[in-house]
Amino acid sequence: MAEMVDFFILFFIKATIVLTIMHLSGIKDISKFAMHYIIEEIDEDTSMEDLQKMMVVALIYRLLVCFYEIICIWGAGGATPGKFLLGLRVVTCDTSVLIAPSRVLVIPSSNVSITTSTIRALIKNFSIASFFPAFITLLFFQHNRTAYDIVAGTIVVKRNGVR
Repeated sequence: MAEMVDFFILFFIKATIVLTIMHLSGIKDISKFAMHYIIEEIDEDTSMEDLQKMMVVALIYRLLVCFYEIICIWGAGGATPGKFLLGLRVVTCDTSVLIAPSRVLVIPSSNVSITTSTIRALIKNFSIASFFPAFITLLFFQHNRTAYDIVAGTIVVKRNGVR
């Protein structure tokens, strides 16, 4: 659910950027632009130049998503808007110990630094971009942590006072 809220926010941002680029570059035919830069359909007629442009657009978008997550996790209280709506936040975690069913003691459980937020966002987003399903690792690690959370030293928890 949190990812869906964040997806729609990022989709709106991407659409705004695409429409701005179209307006500034004078492109009038939205269907041609959409076919090459939004849908990213590749066939035998696609030139290397078009492929390079698609890769640049994809890389810029991936970096935008990383920036969005870095700012939200580091600067906005440890949560993207989707996590915030669900009462979740990301905190630092060197150690986590199960103390009761559905209750975990997280040590040190402090706000995430910009460095940690950057590491987490880059690993998460570029593993997704390379089709590595990093989120599936939560099935195998203790307390449903993903590989990028373990590498970054973070964990997703419920905010205090949220049930």
